[in-house]
Amino acid sequence: MHIFKIFKGKNNILKKGLTSTFIKVFGALANYALSYIIAQKYGAEGNGVFALFLTYTVILSTVVYFGLDVFLVKQVSILMKDSFFSDIKKLYFKIIKNYLIPISFGILLIAWFLYLYFDKFIILMVGLGLIINVFIDINSAVFRGLKEAEWYSFFTQFSKYFITVILFLLPILEGNQDEIILIYLLSLLLNAVFSFVLLVRNFNKFSIVNKTSDRISFSLLEIFKNSKDFFFSSILIITLLWVDFIIIDIYLDEDQAGIYSVALKLSNLVTFSFLSFNVFLAPRISEIYAEGDTKKLQMILTQNFILVLPLLFVPALIILLFNKQLLGFFGSEFEDGWIALLLLTAAQFINGILGPVSLLLQMTNYQKLFQNILLLTFIIKLILAFALVNLWGINGIALASFIGISIWTIAGSFFIYKKLNVYSWFSTNDLKILYHQYIK
Repeated sequence: MHIFKIFKGKNNILKKGLTSTFIKVFGALANYALSYIIAQKYGAEGNGVFALFLTYTVILSTVVYFGLDVFLVKQVSILMKDSFFSDIKKLYFKIIKNYLIPISFGILLIAWFLYLYFDKFIILMVGLGLIINVFIDINSAVFRGLKEAEWYSFFTQFSKYFITVILFLLPILEGNQDEIILIYLLSLLLNAVFSFVLLVRNFNKFSIVNKTSDRISFSLLEIFKNSKDFFFSSILIITLLWVDFIIIDIYLDEDQAGIYSVALKLSNLVTFSFLSFNVFLAPRISEIYAEGDTKKLQMILTQNFILVLPLLFVPALIILLFNKQLLGFFGSEFEDGWIALLLLTAAQFINGILGPVSLLLQMTNYQKLFQNILLLTFIIKLILAFALVNLWGINGIALASFIGISIWTIAGSFFIYKKLNVYSWFSTNDLKILYHQYIK
C-alpha cells in the first residue's frame, strides 16, 4: 500500500488543503463563538445588526477592489512561477499607492458627509470597515498567489474573528449594540497591520532576486483593464450570496436577520474543506492551464474530489440529523430557522460536490462566460426571493438561494466540460489510476 505518497511533495494538494482546512475550522469555531457571545449579550437582534453591517461592508468592498483580488491571485502565481519577484512587489505597491490610498480618502469624505446628513453613526463605521477590509483582502490575495495558502486562510477566515472574540471577553463593554461593530473594526485594523508587516517581510526575502519580466505592464489603467472582468464576476458572486440580508432588512426585521445569519454560518460547515482546498487550487489551476496540460488539470480535480468528499458528507449528515439542536445552542429563538438551515445546507453541498466551478472558469480565461451564468442566476434568485419572502419569510429566501446556487454550479460545471474538456469534479479514469497508485 502506497497511501502515504499522497502526503509527499512541496505543492502537495493534501498537505496544503488540510492546513487551510484546520485554520478554517479554528476560524469557524471563533466565528461561532462570536455569534454565541453576541446572541447571549444582545440576542438575535444583535446578530442581525452585525450581519447587516457585514453585508453592506462586504458588498461595497467588492465594488472598491474592482476584481483586484482575483486578478492578483492569477497574476502573482504566474510571476511567482517564473521567479519574477520584483514585479510582484512593484505590482502590489502600485495598487496600494496609486489606487487604495487615494480612494480611501474619498470613501472617508463621502462617509462623513452622509453621516452629517443622516445622523447615523453606522455610516462612518461602514466606511472605515470598507477601507480596512479591502486592504486585508488585497494583502491576502497576494499571499494566495504566492502559494502561502495558510496565511491567506489565517487573515480571511480566522484571525479577525478570533481577535474579536478576545476583545469581547475584556471587561470594557457597556451593553449597547454599537460596541459589536467597534470591536470588530478594531480587530480588522490589527489584522491589516499584521498582514502588511508580514507581506513586506516576504518581499524583503525576495529582494536578492532582481529578475523582472517585460511581459506585464504596471500601468494602473492596464491593471484595471485586466481586473474588470473579475470585478463583474466578484460583485455578482458577493451580491448573490449577501443579497439575502438586504431583502431581510427591507421586508423582515433584525431578529430574522440574526436567525438567518446563524443558519447560514452553520450551513457553511459543509464547505469548510471545499473552500480550504480551493485556496491552494486557484494558483495551481492558473499555472496548469498556462501550460496547456488538461490531463494534469483533470488529475488535480479528481484528487481534490476524493479528498473533499468525506469532509462534505459528514457535516451535511450532522446538520440533517441535528439541525434544531445546533440552532438551539445559540438560544431557543434560533430554532425557528431549521428549514432555512436545511435548504442552505443542501445548496452548499451541491456547490461543493461539483468542484471548484468558479475558480476553473475564472482561472482559465472564461470569466465572461462565468459572468453571464452569474447574471442569469442572480436575476432568477432575486425574482424568487422577492416573491417568496412575503409567503415564507426567511425560508422563502433560503429556497431562492438553494435554487440560485444550484443553477450557478450545475451550469458552470456543464460549460467547463464543454470548453475545457475536463470534469469539474472527477474523472472515472483518474479514479482508477489513483486507486492503483495509492491503494493497491
